[in-house]
Amino acid sequence: MGLQKFADFCNLKLYIILEYIIMTKPINWNLDTIFEGGSQSESLAMFINEMAELVAKVEKIELPPELNEKTQPVWVHAIQATYDVLARLWQASAFAHCLVAQDTNDTLADQVLAHIDEYHARYRALIARLSHASAQQNDDVWQVLLEDEAIHPTTFFLNNQRTLGRKKMSADKETLVEELAKDGYHAWQRVYNNMVGAKKIEFEENGQVKLMSVGQLQDKYMHASSRESRKKAFNAYSNAWQELAPICAMSLNNQAGFRLTMYRHRGWDSVLSEPLRNNHLTRQTLDTMWSVVAEKSHKLLDFMSAKAKLLGIDRLAWFDLIAGIGQAEREFTFAEAGDFIVDGMRSVDNNLADYCRMALDKEWVEAENRSTKRQGGFCTSFPLTKESRIFMTFDGSFDSLLTLAHELGHGYHHWVMRDLPVGDRIYGMNLAETASIFNELVTTDAALRNAKSDMESLIILNEKLSNAITYLMNIKARFDFETAFFAKRAEKQLSIDELSELMLSAQKGAFHHAMPENDYLPLFWAAKLHFYNTQTPFYNFPYTFGFLFSQGTYWQALKMGADFSKQYIALLEDTGRMDTETLARKHFGVDLTQPSFWEEAVDHILKDVDTFVALADKISE
Repeated sequence: MGLQKFADFCNLKLYIILEYIIMTKPINWNLDTIFEGGSQSESLAMFINEMAELVAKVEKIELPPELNEKTQPVWVHAIQATYDVLARLWQASAFAHCLVAQDTNDTLADQVLAHIDEYHARYRALIARLSHASAQQNDDVWQVLLEDEAIHPTTFFLNNQRTLGRKKMSADKETLVEELAKDGYHAWQRVYNNMVGAKKIEFEENGQVKLMSVGQLQDKYMHASSRESRKKAFNAYSNAWQELAPICAMSLNNQAGFRLTMYRHRGWDSVLSEPLRNNHLTRQTLDTMWSVVAEKSHKLLDFMSAKAKLLGIDRLAWFDLIAGIGQAEREFTFAEAGDFIVDGMRSVDNNLADYCRMALDKEWVEAENRSTKRQGGFCTSFPLTKESRIFMTFDGSFDSLLTLAHELGHGYHHWVMRDLPVGDRIYGMNLAETASIFNELVTTDAALRNAKSDMESLIILNEKLSNAITYLMNIKARFDFETAFFAKRAEKQLSIDELSELMLSAQKGAFHHAMPENDYLPLFWAAKLHFYNTQTPFYNFPYTFGFLFSQGTYWQALKMGADFSKQYIALLEDTGRMDTETLARKHFGVDLTQPSFWEEAVDHILKDVDTFVALADKISE
C-alpha cells in the first residue's frame, strides 16, 4: 500500500472512530460555564454570599408609605433592587435544581438547594411588602410611577403585584406565611422528591436483575416494544408506588391542608384562584376549553380501538396508551435526533433552527440514561448568563426525540426573552407550553413528510395521537382528580384508598371508560410529581391549554411562511407583558372565552384519527 493510500486509510479509520464516539458518547450538559465545580463550587458559594448581602440591603430599604413626587425615587430604587434579587435568586436556584436532578446521590446539592430556598422565602417577603404598599396607593400616583422609564417596561408585572396585594393578607402575615412555608409547605415537596429519587427497584429482565429507578421503570412500561415487558414493568412500577404511598399521601394531604388554610385567611373561595392568576387566565376561558375537550375527546376512542387491534388485544391498558406499534420504529442516536429536530425547525423558522443547533452544540442538554438521575424532564433558564439547560433521559425512541424537541422549544422561548427586563420574563405556564408543543408539532409533521412506508406513517401518527390522549384525556383526569381532591380535603385528610378511588374515578371519566376496570393507574396521584410541586398549583391544565394554543401558532407558521419568524418572536416576547386573552386577541384575533377557537383546535388534532384508522385497516388486511 502506498504512503498516500495508507494515509487516506488511516484518516478514514480515524473519521469512523470519531464518528462513532460522537454518535454514541453519553450526552451530558456543561454546568461549569455557569458555576464551576458542581455542588462544591466556590464561585457558586461566593455568588450566594453576594446575593445574601444584597437581600439584606434590600430588606433595609424603607419604602415610604405614601407615593408622591418626592418619594418616587425611593420606590423606583426599591423596585429595581427587588428585580436584582429576583435575577440572582433565579440564577442560583436554577443551578441548584440542575445539580439535584443530575445526581440523586449528591446530598450536598440538596443542602445547597435548601439554603437557596431560604432566600426564596425572603424574596417573596420583599414582593409581599411591595405588593401591599402599592395596593395602598391611589391610581393617579401609581400611574405616574409606572411612567418612569426605569420601570415602565415591567408595567404588567407591577400591576399584577399591586392587584395581588389587594387580594392577600397584610404584608406581615404574608411574610409569616412565607417563613413558615419554607420548612413546612415547601419541605413536603423536598421530602417527596428525595424519597422518590432514592427509590430503587430490582427488575429482572432476560435472566438478569437490574436495579432501576422509578423513572427508568416508567420509561420501560411506557415504551418497551414487548407488551409482556411493559406489563411486567408496569406491575413493578405500581408495586413501588404502593410502597411509597404512605409518605406520598402524607405529603399530599399536608401540602393541600396548608394551601387551603392560606387561601381561607386570604379570603379566596376557590383553589383555582391562584393557578388562574399565575396563568393570567379567566375561569371562563378555562371552563370553555374543558367543555370542548369533554365534548370532543371521545373521538380518540376510535384511535384506541384501532391501536388495540394492531397490538392484538381487545382494549388498551394504561401501559399501552403511548406504546409504540410494530417493530419498524426507528431508533435514533442523540446526534441524529438533534439533526432531525434542527432540520424540521429549518422548514418553518431559521431563527428557531439556529437556536436548537446552538443549544445542542454548546452542551446545554443533559440526556444520558442512568439510574442516578431524577425522573422527568425540564428546561430551566439562567437570566444573568442568558443561557438555558435542558434535563431529560434520551432512550433513542421517537417519543424521546419529541421530548428533546419539546424542551428545546422552552429554551427558545427563554432565548428570545433574554434581553428583556427580568419582570417581563415571567409568564404563565400555559403560555410556556405553547413554544414547547409548537416544536413537537413541527417535528412530528417533519417525520410524517419523511415517512417511507404506510407503517412508518402509522408509527408517527401513533405518537401524535398518543400525545393527544395525554393532553386531552390524561391531563383532564389530573385536573378532575385535583379538583375533587381539594373539595374532599377541605373536610378531612384522605386515606391512600380514598385518594386512589378519586384518581380511578377521574381516569375513567376522562377516558370515557375505554379501558378494562383493572387496567388504569389508581396510584397515579402518588406517581405524578406535578401534584407535589408547591410552586405551581394545578400543574395540569396549562399543558392542555398550551397543546391547543400551539395549534393556532402552528397555523400561523404554515400560513405566513418566511414572515412567521418575526411574528413568532413578537408573540413570545409578549407572553410576560399581557394576560392570555389579550395576547390571543392581539396575535391571533380570537376570543378564547368562546368555544370556536377551541373547537377548531381540537378538530384539527382529531382529524388524524380517521387517517390512523384507515392506515391500520389497510395494514391489517
